Amino acid sequence: MPSRSRERQLAKLAARRRAEQTQSQRRRRLTAGIVGAVVGLAAIGTGVALIAGGNDNPTVSATPSVTTTPSAAATGLPAKTGTVTAQASPAKQVACGGKRPAAADTPKPQFDHAPAAKDVLAKNTVYTAVMRTSCGTIRIQLNTTTAPQTAASFVFLADKGFFDGLFFHRVVDSIDVIQTGDPLGTGSGGPGYTIPDELTGKEHYSAGTVAMANGGANTGGSQFFIITGPQGTNLDGNPNYTIFGKVVGGLDVAKTINALMPKQKNYDGAPTKAVYIESMTIETAKAPPSPNASPSK
Repeated sequence: MPSRSRERQLAKLAARRRAEQTQSQRRRRLTAGIVGAVVGLAAIGTGVALIAGGNDNPTVSATPSVTTTPSAAATGLPAKTGTVTAQASPAKQVACGGKRPAAADTPKPQFDHAPAAKDVLAKNTVYTAVMRTSCGTIRIQLNTTTAPQTAASFVFLADKGFFDGLFFHRVVDSIDVIQTGDPLGTGSGGPGYTIPDELTGKEHYSAGTVAMANGGANTGGSQFFIITGPQGTNLDGNPNYTIFGKVVGGLDVAKTINALMPKQKNYDGAPTKAVYIESMTIETAKAPPSPNASPSK
């Protein structure tokens, strides 16, 4: 049987071990708290970086852009969900002796989904958009073969008066681009829905090309751009923009609009004078017979 001194010694050792265990647990809790705090601060920092890293200036990038939210798949003709008004203004002076159209004060409709090509486009029909601007008329033949979804959306919006009164918010000299179709006028607006890309892998952005702007894959909406000269082919190395039309009249008008910029290299911004879309109408004609079609009996 151990002596009393031995019992006291064992008791002291047990007390010391309990104290050491308690201290060790406190250290572990403190360490865990510090690690948690560091992780939390890192997460907050990432969030701040994501928020602060956004770019509100759509003219910074050298390529046409727009920011939208992908739409869910839907059927039937689109339903109107509301309207939007311009959040930006062009230059006060209107180019080419034109005037600010009354339609510029009309709120533009927003829709719940994109129209299906079958609900808008008729078979064996040629669609030509007639865009009357402050500087003259530009005629665009739409490509309903390789870009039926984009062409159908364009026709639908034109028939709803969506483009009437909008202004060209961007001209770029390095890629010979003029851009419009934004109801907000900021480079970030659209029709309330997005449309999928219709890329063929053979995109060539030559003069007269009409293509859909986007802010990433499958984010096209209503903003579109026209290539006015040879430098548009600089986009061939980044062929991410659906080509849905070709200028068949008025390319000189598009060039006049593109020239409305300061005399400086690599200009990418608003025209120095306002250019409005006074109206956008759609003309239709029966498509000519295919050269490979068999003669009727």
